Amino acid sequence: MSKIITASPPKQIIISHVYSSDNKGDAALTSVLIKDLKRQFPKATLTIFTLDTTVGTFEGVPEKPSFMSYALNKYHNPLLKLAYVLYMICATLAWAIWRRFVGGYLYLPDHLRQIALQYNKADLIVPVGGGYIRSRAGLMHRLNIPLLLHPLLFGYLLGKPTVLYSQSVGPFQNKFEKWLVAFVLKRMTFIFLREDTSLALLAKLGVTHTTVRAIDSGFLHTSTSKIDMRQQYKIPKNKLLVGVTVRSWLKGAAQTNYEEAVAKALDTIIETENAYIMFIPQVTAAKGDDDRLVSQKVFSLMRHPESATVITTTPDHHQIKAMYDNLDILLGTRFHSVIFCLTSYVPVLAIEYEHKTSGIMRDLQLQNWVIKIEDVSAKRLTQQLQKLIREQARYRTHLCKHLPTYVNRAKQTVKMLEQALYEI
Repeated sequence: MSKIITASPPKQIIISHVYSSDNKGDAALTSVLIKDLKRQFPKATLTIFTLDTTVGTFEGVPEKPSFMSYALNKYHNPLLKLAYVLYMICATLAWAIWRRFVGGYLYLPDHLRQIALQYNKADLIVPVGGGYIRSRAGLMHRLNIPLLLHPLLFGYLLGKPTVLYSQSVGPFQNKFEKWLVAFVLKRMTFIFLREDTSLALLAKLGVTHTTVRAIDSGFLHTSTSKIDMRQQYKIPKNKLLVGVTVRSWLKGAAQTNYEEAVAKALDTIIETENAYIMFIPQVTAAKGDDDRLVSQKVFSLMRHPESATVITTTPDHHQIKAMYDNLDILLGTRFHSVIFCLTSYVPVLAIEYEHKTSGIMRDLQLQNWVIKIEDVSAKRLTQQLQKLIREQARYRTHLCKHLPTYVNRAKQTVKMLEQALYEI
């Protein structure tokens, strides 16, 4: 951070890698980032580049389709999609090199040129926080890393400061992906990492001088909405209100086992703890990733559906946060449902599908309240939920002791971002 990157506050800022407001965690991270940037750079104009195909404005900031949005949605035929992705990456990177070192403009189709010109006039690029720089097994996922890294390299080639906000990275499936990640991330201005596992992973790849530990910005998400779930869903006051978030993550029988284990554990909690179950959809994407579908599967497996409700609406990230405020405890698979409950001082048993969960729970000395999704069983979930119910008062006391300091650390990230742009 000793090198002067810019001499004046940025006037044009791009927020990139925004997924969709259908993912309430991603929407919250974008919301917090907008507030942080407006507070720190009040005269700057913000623009969001999103993977979503439907664009408009998000909390007053204009949205535009990103390079990756076109790559994923312009063609449905797999061969045409692959050909277009290769063309898009090569053509835009050539455009950036030519623009920076020669000064002219190479040809690009209008939809790509509009994105390129927006990057060209930007003073700062801030990829939103999240855990998207990772890959999964399977041929269909092999383009994920190149497409995610492409706009970072594009901005670098244009000479634009790029600061990655509160990230988790990894895992990666092969040596080429690891090399590509290291090659690009070494060239970033700064990378804020929200847990130690990601910090260690990048260190193994040789990415160290641009990285620093930070806190997930989801801890700063608040809501002014007020929702009385007990009144709305006619839940008696003497019932223990248990929130649940589930997701589709595993393959085949493993996913079925996970769903069956959750259903059996919830039935036992209903029988032994006088509980009422609320399935809360953290992600409601129209295509592919919709928690309501998995919630309905788990609900259909339960012996006591009369003591459970599946929320089938599409609440926004403010309404979701207000819902979590009502709970007594949460069984949370979705990562940001865990965070939203913790900041409402609601005890959580977290089901981990990526290392970001255990990393952040470990920060808060809550690592004993994490179960890997591959290790989920009805017996283990039941035992841990019953223990959580017994110890919920102690859990809340623990949060009162440790959470305020942790949240305050999250507030420092935007100040470190500004410091990254100037000489220290």
